[in-house]
Amino acid sequence: MFICPYCGSEIIFWDAAVDKEAGSVKKIFQCPSCAAELKKTDCQRATVTFYDKAISQQVTQAKQVPVLINYTFRKRRYEKTPDEDDLALISKIEQMDIPYWFPTNRMPEGDEARRNDKTGITHVHHFYTKRNLWVLSCLNQKFNNSLKFFFTSLLINTSKMGRYGKRTGNVSGTLYIPSLIKDLNVFLYAQRKLDGPKGFLKPLKKLSYNLLNICNVSTLSLIIYHLNINNSIDYIFTDPPFGDNLMYSELNFLWESWLKVFTNNKSEAIINKTQGKALDDYKELMLKSFKEYYRVLKPNRWITVVFHNSKSAVWNAIQEAMTKAGFIIANVTILDKQQGSFKQVTSTGAVKNDLVINAYKPAKEFEERFLQNSGEGVEKDFIKMHLTNQPIEPTIERTEQMLYSRMLAYYVQRGYIIRYDSKSFYKMLRENFKEIDGLWFTHAQIADYMEFKKKMKLDNLHRDIQKYGSLMEKNLILDERSALIWLYEYLSEPKDYSAIYTAFTKVTNFIQEDNVPELKELLEKNFIKDGNKYRRPQSEKEKLTLLQKREKELLKEFEELLLEAKASKKKIRSCRKEALRYGFETCYKQGRFRDILTVAKKLDKKIIENSSDIKEFIEIAEIKIEGF
Repeated sequence: MFICPYCGSEIIFWDAAVDKEAGSVKKIFQCPSCAAELKKTDCQRATVTFYDKAISQQVTQAKQVPVLINYTFRKRRYEKTPDEDDLALISKIEQMDIPYWFPTNRMPEGDEARRNDKTGITHVHHFYTKRNLWVLSCLNQKFNNSLKFFFTSLLINTSKMGRYGKRTGNVSGTLYIPSLIKDLNVFLYAQRKLDGPKGFLKPLKKLSYNLLNICNVSTLSLIIYHLNINNSIDYIFTDPPFGDNLMYSELNFLWESWLKVFTNNKSEAIINKTQGKALDDYKELMLKSFKEYYRVLKPNRWITVVFHNSKSAVWNAIQEAMTKAGFIIANVTILDKQQGSFKQVTSTGAVKNDLVINAYKPAKEFEERFLQNSGEGVEKDFIKMHLTNQPIEPTIERTEQMLYSRMLAYYVQRGYIIRYDSKSFYKMLRENFKEIDGLWFTHAQIADYMEFKKKMKLDNLHRDIQKYGSLMEKNLILDERSALIWLYEYLSEPKDYSAIYTAFTKVTNFIQEDNVPELKELLEKNFIKDGNKYRRPQSEKEKLTLLQKREKELLKEFEELLLEAKASKKKIRSCRKEALRYGFETCYKQGRFRDILTVAKKLDKKIIENSSDIKEFIEIAEIKIEGF
């Protein structure tokens, strides 16, 4: 019910704004009394004040009236407007006392939990009509503990959050109460949930399982629940909180109130203003959680992390937590929910999709040797381990750039000396591993890869790439590094600038705060131009010549950035991140940790938050300086 701002009369929203024939809601509707054209935002809600016996206090709520009854008689469905008898029955129910227990908890502090305060929905029982609250409270008393999982499945769609219209059900991830509420019959809904086409009974009859242990507990409390043995778990699958996407404990409050079991949100890993948790707090909690995962997982075993968030900073926080805990990320793929397939990802900013991160805990022998030697002479073993843990198929992780990046990150995170530059690293690759189709394999993997190509009918991987799918998917080229990997794959055969430009612009979406060179410049400085066409560098001499020129240019840009940081008081809002990465890498190798921190102090916060590898250099530099 709304109040007309012009004549002050009450408006039944259903009567004024709903087109019954079209089944749609008008954005602009007329006041039945004065014919003024209105929008919902122009009107105030009508209210009703009553004494709430359940909490012993006066309550003022937005006024709601029943407008339509849908019912079934002799297997036929009918609709009717509530008549005097219907309204009298509703009034009778409202005046009666429910003889069963039901939760009356005040909704907790929080933007989501208290979003309905303005309409007077302040306590858990306010989320239900009196008749549904009565039935639910009765069922709750009758059901034993083994049926509580079924009972909780009824609690959302039988609440006032159920929508009437083309989109039914609640608005996922919120506690939103709509203007048009679909007040379900609890008995009929429960029956459908049990034995309907998608009901509980059908799959339960087919299930055969033997579960050793199921517990619902914070990751930081695993040690309490019999997981106090290190290296004891074979595999971990986790779907962690996504920053500030969802306010989990607030959203769970309805269920928890009925179950009388509440989340201890002190260790809830989210970004939440009410709880006083910012991005850094989220990172710290995620790091502690992944350290627990690492502790209980067996060596050389795997963890899979499903993740979705539209913010690069949160995506980087997850990866950072995993790698700092000790995991080595083997691959990141997109979960295509429609096709049920996975697609490769390389960029740290690829966060507009559902991502699946697969990582492994290094073998015990490797970790011991790495620690004993402080990483010296173990580089080849690292690459062998990483390649062995890749699927026998084309994957971004098998490119030179990604292999070097993974090794570099592993050493930097542990503060060990990096004895390889890109030139000596590529030489080590050529001497110890095998390159096929621009990808690297251990010698033991070659036969399996050739068999894979034969099975997939890929005589020439790059010529037949459409059969298999590109290593670089569109909309995932978000920085200079991933752009160069894409170009390297695309230029398996020489192509002219026009063709390259057309294809490149379709797949490029550079993130902010990154001054990536134009396509023409990327081609001129990283590829070979023969006539009017560009191609990959092929010979070792061509590769090394281009690499040396590129690194010299990147270092020059970084030194200019360093001079700017020393001379200017202004913040650096944007820069070429590849120059920043390479400059930090060079400073790290040369022990110039103060230069890293000098630049870092002038960098805009977003540049650091959106680049996990840049942040790692800064954090290690801080540790090194403190050590001095």
